[in-house]
Amino acid sequence: MKTTHLSQLDGLRGFAALVVVISHCAAFGFLPSSLGRGLGQMGVALFFCLSGFLMAYLYREKALNPASLKDYAINRVTRVLPLYYLVAAFVGVCFLAFDVSLLKVFSWQDVIGNMFLLKGSSVLWTIPVEVHFYVVFVALWFASNSGKFMKSIALLAAAQMSALVFLYLIDIKYGPVLFSWLHLFLFGSLIGAYYEPLKRRLEKSRHTPFIAGLGWLALLLMVIAPPEVRRDLGFTVLVNYLDPITVGYPMLLLFCTVFLLGPFALFKTPLLRWYGKISYSLYLLHPFVIDGATALAERGVFPPVIGFPLVLGVATLLAAASFYWFEHPVQIALRRYFTRRQARAGLA
Repeated sequence: MKTTHLSQLDGLRGFAALVVVISHCAAFGFLPSSLGRGLGQMGVALFFCLSGFLMAYLYREKALNPASLKDYAINRVTRVLPLYYLVAAFVGVCFLAFDVSLLKVFSWQDVIGNMFLLKGSSVLWTIPVEVHFYVVFVALWFASNSGKFMKSIALLAAAQMSALVFLYLIDIKYGPVLFSWLHLFLFGSLIGAYYEPLKRRLEKSRHTPFIAGLGWLALLLMVIAPPEVRRDLGFTVLVNYLDPITVGYPMLLLFCTVFLLGPFALFKTPLLRWYGKISYSLYLLHPFVIDGATALAERGVFPPVIGFPLVLGVATLLAAASFYWFEHPVQIALRRYFTRRQARAGLA
């Protein structure tokens, strides 16, 4: 019987959020600069891989019909949008009403981009990308019902990567849009779609020690994976969404975690899983804590050396409060509302 919940993915989600927090703290001088400039986008790449995995794992084998599509839309919208719009509305009001720029909102165009999910500012950039993938996944879901899932993934990936490389060669670079990051979602979708047969094959493999060793190798590579570390070592680092290690290493982490290779069983530990539970709130809210900590450090209220533990502690408390008092309750309430509405429509 298919397992509907893989607890190690909660831990991986928590790890991804912590990576983003670490990277942003490094960018503001609370940690070594080698942990900034690209490491945060590796954490985001993990989120994208996870989303692709979960969409394919949970929905690919289901029949695509109006009822299942409504269920899919309700689950995605209630999971992502309430907290996103709370934050986007807050920073929008701060700019339009008080001329205070938060989360890199510097114009009314930024406000419009955030509110209409066109192109998000600062950490909000990932949510429009995520939502746009949810739309693309419906096409993949349809292809799966027609027996063309693998072919569709291959065609999409080939077209996207060919276009990205061509545009990069003529010095046209894309940033926070789905076009730049689609390959992460597609890789996750591929692993999610074939998780069960891959798991059985790995469990029966005669090369189990070698496969477990892949997990230990991935752990060792973590030391040189951050883009800034590689730059310091003299390696060429491409733009994040095209750099083989910046996008390839999160893919490797997903693979190792999903199949619990070597040390990656640690992602099932309660603390990391709890961070996975509050990861969305932590991701969206930690920049406000960093801004506050930076202002206090500049005034000499505390030395920068304690900046990271202070940011992590306060951001964790804020994220936990957000999750338990807003994010989760609102998600449940909205799902109940839409479920009752569907039931009444069915009786009409």
